[in-house]
Amino acid sequence: MKQEKKRSSKNLKINTRIAITAVLAIVIPIIIIATCSTVLFTTAGSFFNFSTVTTNSYSTINQIQWSQTLTGITDELTGDNSQEEKLEKIKGIALSLESIGSSIYIERDGKEFYSTGSARQVLDKAESIIKVQTDEDVNYFGDNGLVIVNHAQSSDGDYKIIIVNDDYTVNDASHRITAKDFTKLLLGRTGILVLIIVLLFVIAIAVISSITSGTIVTPIKKIAQGADEISRGNLDYEIDYKSTNELGQTVDSFNEMRLRLKNSIERQNKAEEERKELIAGIAHDVRTPLTSAKGYAEGLLDGIADTPEKQTLYLQTICSSINDTEKILDDLLAISKFQLKGYRLNKEDIPIREFVEDGAREIKTVLDSHNFNFSILINCDSNTLVSIDPDAFSRVISNIISNSIKYARDDAQGRIDITLSEYDRSVILEISDNGIGVDKKSLSKIFDAMYRADPARTKVSQGSGLGLSVCKQIVELHGGLIWASSRENQGLSIFISLPKKEVLE
Repeated sequence: MKQEKKRSSKNLKINTRIAITAVLAIVIPIIIIATCSTVLFTTAGSFFNFSTVTTNSYSTINQIQWSQTLTGITDELTGDNSQEEKLEKIKGIALSLESIGSSIYIERDGKEFYSTGSARQVLDKAESIIKVQTDEDVNYFGDNGLVIVNHAQSSDGDYKIIIVNDDYTVNDASHRITAKDFTKLLLGRTGILVLIIVLLFVIAIAVISSITSGTIVTPIKKIAQGADEISRGNLDYEIDYKSTNELGQTVDSFNEMRLRLKNSIERQNKAEEERKELIAGIAHDVRTPLTSAKGYAEGLLDGIADTPEKQTLYLQTICSSINDTEKILDDLLAISKFQLKGYRLNKEDIPIREFVEDGAREIKTVLDSHNFNFSILINCDSNTLVSIDPDAFSRVISNIISNSIKYARDDAQGRIDITLSEYDRSVILEISDNGIGVDKKSLSKIFDAMYRADPARTKVSQGSGLGLSVCKQIVELHGGLIWASSRENQGLSIFISLPKKEVLE
């Protein structure tokens, strides 16, 4: 079962990261400010004096102070304390208000509960500032005074709260603030609060931007470094970044490109080395018989061959050298032809058993001339078809037989055995000999062009080293496989597997 990739923030797409950054840049400062504001209003009230009225001049802070004070009075009146405890608490709150000239009147269920002076005095002072309907809530902050009327309900009764201060002023809104006043405001507590809020926004955005930028810039730097290494030819450098987002996909593409480029260069280098070896081998192998032919031809011209018998021997040697050269060039031409991409075999659907049996008769004639024993074993139906080019495949068998003859042992009579076997989807042709065989180290290379187990390449007459390479080219063009098994000095077996075409009805 394919393992699912572990989810990680590294896998987020770039568009998603930018969207999340934008949201967090707004949400996080708001959360921080809301949290800090709650803390400030609940625990830092004494620093800003929110819960105590400190002046009779209107301002935002002063209005908050009056609101907090009124809330404190209402909470005390509607609490669960006894009437005596409530009265003591109210006296404590009223004391600070009365110290700045405020008058307070509180009644419960129409009866006086607490009053600064008489109830009539408080109501008359309120009426002198603004026409008051005591059944309605009033919050009046004017240059001629302050009037607050509020109502509260609790389980032990209904309360009416009236607060009056005729020594209250409201600054003229048209008054232009001076630079000194502005500096005072800026450096005051309100300015500090605003500054804190702005700093929180700036810090939050900077941190989030830094984190997001790091997650994008870091892999881009790695990609740039990897591209630089690859451009300098370091194809072993791997970019170390794993992710499923766009940057991770780009890194994977870079690494894959690097591997393909490395493999391509290695294949090119290998092909170039093989080409150089092939040219060197052909040059050596062609030069050897030509040198021989040239030497014997000069011997004829110089009169060294002074008898008819010598002249005949010299001419036979020259012809043999020319034949060896022709065989090398013929094999080389065959390899070049089969390697062409546009080359097509002339395939026919033929019974493989009939093909092998017909070829066996020609093989036996050749082997008899070399004093070789020969046997054939066929385990295949007569109606089993394969799609092959008869001429090309005949060349494969001929090259293998020639190879077995050339590398026969001097201490044993030569023998070649052919076995044809049929399987569900293929037929396998085995051609075995009892020759000198191939050592384990060389076995995997015998199908390479110009390869011979003879490193000195002195036995050119025994073959060009191209024969088995031609066999491999032809078999693979047929969609088949060719391989070998051997033990040194005990012979060589060549196996050819071909796909079956069909079975005749």
